[in-house]
Amino acid sequence: MPTILVLFYLAVAASRPDIASYRPLFSIERSTNANVVHYEARVTEDGKLDPADPVAVYWIMVAEDGRRQELNYLEKSRAYGFTVKCDPSDQSCNMALVSQKDRPIRIYLEGDTARAETLIGGHRAYLTRIYISTRRVLLIRTIDYIELFGVDVTTRENCYEKVLPTR
Repeated sequence: MPTILVLFYLAVAASRPDIASYRPLFSIERSTNANVVHYEARVTEDGKLDPADPVAVYWIMVAEDGRRQELNYLEKSRAYGFTVKCDPSDQSCNMALVSQKDRPIRIYLEGDTARAETLIGGHRAYLTRIYISTRRVLLIRTIDYIELFGVDVTTRENCYEKVLPTR
């Protein structure tokens, strides 16, 4: 599955004339279908995070035709949207997903690489992917668990955390 996602990302990137000003951050995969939410850092021509609009988010419709699609209002306000505040003094931004406000994500550039740093399993890590497992109960979809995948900032080893919803 990761190889397919990379191929779709490259196809989308090739169709975007401004891709030189975007750097991948992380993605969200779900159990409901193969469609993936992508988050990217917007980078200015001088190689810094765009303080006015530092993060872009969109769907890659893998289950359909692989096209890029913007999130709708409900998706932005309830599930995959985010808030972000930039700190110009250290060229970073603090981001929080609307569905995970208690888990801050620090966005910054490390050379040409955009980083989304958060805690995974109690360790500082570069977030690479989130997986959300859901199930349908009557007409409502509920979260079974959320998995966070990343790379430990210090050891550079893969790290993982499974988060169970509070009920």
